Amino acid sequence: MRFRKYSRKHAFNILYQWDITGEPLERVKENYWSQLENTYKAAASLARELLDKIEKGNDIDIELYSKKFETLADEEILADRLRKKLLTVFMLLKAAQEFHNFVLTYTGWLSERSKVKLQKAKEILSEVKRIIESLKEAVDKEDRGVIEELERFIKEVDENPPQDFESLKRLEEEFRQKVLQTSISFLREIESFATKRVQEDMGEIKEYAEKLLSAYKEHQIDVDSTIEEFLKDWTLDRLGSVERNLLRLGTAEFMYVGVQDPGRAFNDYIDFAKAFVGPKAAKFVNGVLSAIYNKKVVPSMEKGGEKTAEGQQQ
Repeated sequence: MRFRKYSRKHAFNILYQWDITGEPLERVKENYWSQLENTYKAAASLARELLDKIEKGNDIDIELYSKKFETLADEEILADRLRKKLLTVFMLLKAAQEFHNFVLTYTGWLSERSKVKLQKAKEILSEVKRIIESLKEAVDKEDRGVIEELERFIKEVDENPPQDFESLKRLEEEFRQKVLQTSISFLREIESFATKRVQEDMGEIKEYAEKLLSAYKEHQIDVDSTIEEFLKDWTLDRLGSVERNLLRLGTAEFMYVGVQDPGRAFNDYIDFAKAFVGPKAAKFVNGVLSAIYNKKVVPSMEKGGEKTAEGQQQ
């Protein structure tokens, strides 16, 4: 039961790809599971790579690593918890990158005393402050202390800007080191989570996802006709692909797999619809699935005994 939401999410992704590409379902599944595993491995590898450089004191291309973490954070197939950590590291590195831009612009101010460059430097520092503030809201409660330390550092620079090149250079190196040291715990969590997901969790996630997909594949005609029965003057092929395949998966699960916690399953499908399309789609998916569950599934359970999550009669 631990990974049902992720099983549903991956099963939906596979069904969605199958629907829009027209490729054989088995091929879509094979490619998807391979991509998922490789993406988790890439996250673990990237975290370990940056950790090694920090721990060894090697030079780090902040801009390059910032882009790499941003790319992985955008991978929607990854678990939300991991994406949050990847995004946190990206934002930390982005703050260091912007602080470097501040230093370059402020150097021009020290050299030329140009009001334009001073104003630009202040705007860049404000952007650094904005990034740090958004990080404070994004991280878990126990991590806010280290983010607040960065926030105090930026506030001090803003209120007492350096008056010479050496002080400016020292501040940049100090902020850079603070960012890298702050990143260490997040990098360790990324490596640990991604490695565990591949080595320990993937089997259970994949097993239930495959069960959902098999249920739809084996009962495709019945599932699709049941959905159309409850669409009311609408047809399945006129729906958006997201709504169509969420309804397919949910109907297959409720009718042919069975769930111990239908409320949680409903919430998962509603959350997916809301995330991928919006509130209206979530309301629509909820309405159709609820009607199918109440008028098809519940009467069937009352006749034959409630199904467990494994689809067995109690």
